Amino acid sequence: MLEDIKERIQEEFGFKTEPYDTNILLVHGEKEKIKDFLKFLKHSGFNYPHTISVVDYTPKGEGFQINYIIENIEEKKFVIVRVNLLEDELFIPSVCDVFPALQPHEREAWEMFGIEFVGNPRLEVMLLPEWAKGTFPLRKSYDFEKHRKEKK
Repeated sequence: MLEDIKERIQEEFGFKTEPYDTNILLVHGEKEKIKDFLKFLKHSGFNYPHTISVVDYTPKGEGFQINYIIENIEEKKFVIVRVNLLEDELFIPSVCDVFPALQPHEREAWEMFGIEFVGNPRLEVMLLPEWAKGTFPLRKSYDFEKHRKEKK
């Protein structure tokens, strides 16, 4: 099944793919096509979104990486869609209209890393206190000493 989807991905989107494990396909996607691509995956049976994870590679000068992990539950197969963002272009189309369950994951990525998911109707503080809005504590550049509360 992963071989079938791999060929269709390369034909329809031109994305590079590589096996990640026996039941996982890694896809190197593009932010301009992410919404159409996730619609394609959903219609191809990959209809269970697990999460969105972000990796900060700015110390290496490589910006940020967003990983969408989507499963085909019936086949027990996974696709990881990896999209790279430049440090000065931290925006990507929201996919919460394709997979509503990813809406809070986009909010968390926005809150912790400052990545804007264009079209997400609820990019608002969810986990941090209001004073921490805009501090992006999971970025490698976050200064923990600057934001540490003093002990009483």
